[in-house]
Amino acid sequence: MSDLARYRLLAGVTISPAAKLLYSYLLDRAGGLNGTVLLSTTRLAKEIGLSPSAVRRNLHRLQRVELIRISARYSEEGIRLTNQITFV
Repeated sequence: MSDLARYRLLAGVTISPAAKLLYSYLLDRAGGLNGTVLLSTTRLAKEIGLSPSAVRRNLHRLQRVELIRISARYSEEGIRLTNQITFV
């Protein structure tokens, strides 16, 4: 997705600047709207400079406005893995 298309997409959504930063970063990590991201909130927080709680809060905001979908993942043994983030 080009920067201009991304700016136009986010201009019409009323979310915080931190949520827009997080969404843009996730798009870059996923390689576009068709990709997925498998990163922990702690890792995302370190990479973009927000606290883990701010990352969680903004991920849920992005999910509420239907920009992303967060899916829980588990190993075959039932161990919790990082969430899968996909774009809607």
